[in-house]
Amino acid sequence: MIRQTTICVTLAAALALAGTVHAQGATLLPAAQGDVALRALVNDAPATPPSVERAPVHFAWALPTDAGAITAPAPYTAISREYWSDVDGAALERGLTIRTTAPGALVLISPNGSDSRAVPPDALQVRQAGRAIPARDATVALAPQAALEGATGARFAPGALGFKLSPALGAGAFELQVAGAKGRYVVHVREPDSPVALRVDSAVSGYRTGDRVRLQARLDSDTGHARLREVGGMLVAPDGRDFPLKASRTRTGIDLDAALPDDASSVPGLWEAHVLAAGDAGGTEVLRDAKVAFEVVAPTARLRGRYAARSDAGGQLAFDLPVEVGSPGRYEVRAVLYGTDPAGRLAPVAVGHAADWLGRGAGALTLVFPPDVIAGSAAPYELRQLGLHDQGRMGRLEYRERAARIARSPLRAARP
Repeated sequence: MIRQTTICVTLAAALALAGTVHAQGATLLPAAQGDVALRALVNDAPATPPSVERAPVHFAWALPTDAGAITAPAPYTAISREYWSDVDGAALERGLTIRTTAPGALVLISPNGSDSRAVPPDALQVRQAGRAIPARDATVALAPQAALEGATGARFAPGALGFKLSPALGAGAFELQVAGAKGRYVVHVREPDSPVALRVDSAVSGYRTGDRVRLQARLDSDTGHARLREVGGMLVAPDGRDFPLKASRTRTGIDLDAALPDDASSVPGLWEAHVLAAGDAGGTEVLRDAKVAFEVVAPTARLRGRYAARSDAGGQLAFDLPVEVGSPGRYEVRAVLYGTDPAGRLAPVAVGHAADWLGRGAGALTLVFPPDVIAGSAAPYELRQLGLHDQGRMGRLEYRERAARIARSPLRAARP
């Protein structure tokens, strides 16, 4: 069972309770590949909401002795076996061609607009290789909106129609016709059993305003060679603005990038990269779309590079982390403390958080690990997965996978 100790006191009170304190100062370990370190700050970021808490807080809890190594969350990777088509009613009435790579594709036709007509089951016709097939023979699980919502519990567009193409028809091109279609529609094709997937990787999980978003796309196949022919897409802001993604081919796939605007963090919410791809797998045409979501935050504060480790006679360990603040707000540091166990192995001991309101200029946040939280461990210690976060504007500013190493406890180092 995880033991938890919560401390909500000011730094002055903590020092008063600690008694004699010994400290040693040092510099954070250099930023490594995958770490995030800011070079410049902004002093005109949108104001933190007035409802954000201003009182200082720090807390820590012990990790189980069998927790094993704690790994940081990996950047998001999108794996897609689906795509979407936006089509008007006249085209859907004439016939829309969809392409599949495996039998039994799932299809959803959704009216998209108040003037769009519903899609009744008896209005659907499927054609394969020029042959017209009644919907009841070409599909299984033909379901209008009410049936879809009853089966899944999810909400669907009024008048939507979903179905699974009969596996007996195999894969390839199909033409969908909807008699009387009017308005606009979104046709969603999903192939859960397809051996071919679009993979979109992001090197990081978040960006700062003014950064360039960089993604890599490739087509993977379980059955042989697959190659992307065309890739495009856009960045979509939380307020609906969009910015084109530029594609360039590499040896391993296609890279996509776009510059974020300087006001990218002004609207709350996640940004999305929409990637649209066409490719070839063993002579079969493949269509795939994918979405990657990420946060964008203004560079409002950064770690100043130095820290002080403190301990007292009672066994409490603390880390003072100076912070340079460009825009006032509530900031937080969080980290995993590793310590040496009785067998001499370095292992995760505890997780610590600290937050406070900091004005523009120099400030500091203190991670505190009480003695009962780090009981059973000893130096050397390491501070890992150290992150600096802007709580009010909701984003991670900096990150160090390995931030600090303390070969001896500050208390022992201070003794003659």
